[in-house]
Amino acid sequence: MTKLLLFMAIAAITWPVFASDPGQQDSLSDARERNQLQRDISSDRATVTERRQALERSQRRDDDFDDRLRHERQLERSQRQLEDSQRSLRERRRDTSP
Repeated sequence: MTKLLLFMAIAAITWPVFASDPGQQDSLSDARERNQLQRDISSDRATVTERRQALERSQRRDDDFDDRLRHERQLERSQRQLEDSQRSLRERRRDTSP
């Protein structure tokens, strides 16, 4: 009788371990997969954000370069116009001087 009670007690204690629901293991696996997918999605979002920021910085650099180039060209045009008007004034003075 004691052996039977001892066997019953051991069986009652170990029953949850040996009779675990396979669905519970599946749900644990599903939870792990879901967590991994969430980490992957977060990583992808971070990568997309970093790429977008890098693209924006590159675009700003391109815009700044274009602005500097435009200003340099405008400066060159202004300088040519100034030289032309100085040349024209010199020619007028030469023509009007006796």
